[in-house]
Amino acid sequence: MTQVIGRSELASADFIAGIAGREGAPTVVWVVDPALVAPGAGPGPLSELAATLNSRGIASVVAETAFPREPKIPQVDALAAEIRAVANPVVVAVGGGSTMDGAKLAAAVAIAQDETLGYALCAQDFKGAPIPTICVPTTSGTGSEASRTSIASTKEGAKMWFWGEELKTTAACLWPELTETVPLRFKAMCGFDAFAHAHESATGNGRSAEGVAFAAAAIAHLCDHLPAYVRGEGGEAARLTQWGSFQAGEALNLGGTTIGHSIGHALGSVLPVPHGQAVAVVTDATITLTREGAPEAYVDLERALDRGPLDQVWAKLVRDCGTGLQFDGSGSNGAELTAAACAEENKAMRDNTPMTFSESKWADICESIMQTYGKA
Repeated sequence: MTQVIGRSELASADFIAGIAGREGAPTVVWVVDPALVAPGAGPGPLSELAATLNSRGIASVVAETAFPREPKIPQVDALAAEIRAVANPVVVAVGGGSTMDGAKLAAAVAIAQDETLGYALCAQDFKGAPIPTICVPTTSGTGSEASRTSIASTKEGAKMWFWGEELKTTAACLWPELTETVPLRFKAMCGFDAFAHAHESATGNGRSAEGVAFAAAAIAHLCDHLPAYVRGEGGEAARLTQWGSFQAGEALNLGGTTIGHSIGHALGSVLPVPHGQAVAVVTDATITLTREGAPEAYVDLERALDRGPLDQVWAKLVRDCGTGLQFDGSGSNGAELTAAACAEENKAMRDNTPMTFSESKWADICESIMQTYGKA
């Protein structure tokens, strides 16, 4: 597992120096979600942290590259160049999945002069140990702080996945108070994404006993605490929802994703549907189909979770969160969604699905998703 730390370790000069990859005093390269107050930009917890580290000999720079939306590959290239320009960098990424995905991918790319696109879909291995990276999630859903995966899009909008041990961050700082001001609907969609990571990793063809254990723990935390977190409760609801997201990220490392993400990625590429919502839509549309079509894939997870059929567990969670899944589908159609879902970049996720569908069945599923959910 990724080392889990808290705010105190993040503010420790000894900790930062201990994970630095080179000799000499390290410099923290802050990669901060634009919605947050970056160090030095005004009063706030990140400015306080940077000041504490600076007083103990750890310098800071704030990266010019930021990820207000899902990362584009040229943005990752730009951030990698910024990281290379720092003598002894330690990257600290503070934000949601977009910020964490972009930052840890740039940290892995930065050790060589290659362009990011060359690593897409595991076309080549990363060139060695990445720049040390700490992820500080401000949402509870993507699990990027725990996973070996990053997602970044081409200039044309196609979502590419990147995978490797080098994308496993050095440490994850779980600081649940940072997640409490996220809009309530976004909290729900992030939590649904975490559920999808756990569900798909534990029922896909790559499932394992270890992955099932992580997934069952993640889903239990989400079912028990996500609805309260979505209602605006902090404290334990925020902390345990974030812990569920982290465990779902660890499950993802072991089993990968399936139909929910293959079509979910496609939906986000043909329409401006946020990732968490896109995956939630596809989960809602297909979880009964896969459970009934491949019941053997669900046995171990349902036994470990001990809460009944998983599609019913999912339906209850959506009801308890009180959040609709509909989106505006007027800018695309079922044929475009099918073409994107069946593109090469989504093949590994299709192949990991515990059922094999004909091309016409994929088309039927995609058309049904557009007709059922794309009428907002």
